[in-house]
Parts: sequence; C-alpha cells; structure tokens
Amino acid sequence: MTAALVVDDEPAILRLVAMVLKELGFETLTARDAETAAELLKSSKPDLVVTDVRLPGMDGVELARRIKASRRLKKTPVLLMSAYSEPPKHKGDGFIAKPFDIFELEEAFGRYIELLRIEEENGQKTPSPG
Repeated sequence: MTAALVVDDEPAILRLVAMVLKELGFETLTARDAETAAELLKSSKPDLVVTDVRLPGMDGVELARRIKASRRLKKTPVLLMSAYSEPPKHKGDGFIAKPFDIFELEEAFGRYIELLRIEEENGQKTPSPG
C-alpha cells in the first residue's frame, strides 16, 4: 500500500484531503502543522506529501524545501495547496488552488498515483513531475 502525509491546520480540509487519498488507496498520516509533519517524516517515508502553504510556525514552502533537501526524501512528490497565489520558486512538485472539490483533488492526485504505479512496476524511482 502507498502512504501519504497530509498537512493542514484547517480540520475540515485535513479530513477532506485524507478522505480522498484513502479512497484512492493511500494509507494516510495527518499533521496540523509543519513541525509535527517534520517529526513524522523522521520515522516514515510517505509516497506523497500534500501540504498547505500557510501554516502556523514553519510554512509549507519551508517544509517542501526541507523534504527536497533530504537525501532520504528528496524524490518524494510534494504538492502545495493554498487559497492564495502559488508561491514563487517553491520546491514543491505541484500546486493545488483552494477552494477545490473532490474531483479536482482526485485529478491532481491521479498524476502522482500513475507515477507510483510505474515505479512499482519498474522497481525503480522515476523523476517527479513538475
């Protein structure tokens, strides 16, 4: 089974994104801030990270930068979400504008699910899109 980490300080968004990922076959971990997410990432290696940009404390852009700077996690796709414009020069692999609906989430996640399937079939890591 594939795993995803969802990071958002809004409980309703956190539940919605986790629900969509579960329906798509992901085991999900959740965090309400980037510091908690960073702690979870010390002991887990999800196949996908979905994070809000604006979080209390460390923001999602910094979390994405740290993930991409990590030797162990750098190939993990990171999708940023925000109700504001896409941050310039972020290190994420994609961006999802809020508000969104379930169909938009499924479509956005679909690209990454296909990459994960290809990786599993080939037994290797493929470059992240973006």
